[in-house]
Amino acid sequence: MSDDLELDTDDDFEEEKVLVLSEKRQLEVDRDARRRLEQKLEEARLKKQTQDYDFDLD
Repeated sequence: MSDDLELDTDDDFEEEKVLVLSEKRQLEVDRDARRRLEQKLEEARLKKQTQDYDFDLD
């Protein structure tokens, strides 16, 4: 095994453009993401509580 590594150091790709949102818009996005997450967690909790139980009474 060789200790020499060949790395592709060619910078022939364009730098990704970072989209900067206004602070107000970022807060709206964060709030919506949090709301969706809380809704999914609540749905999972309710599903877990209401699923059929499999009691093995043998």
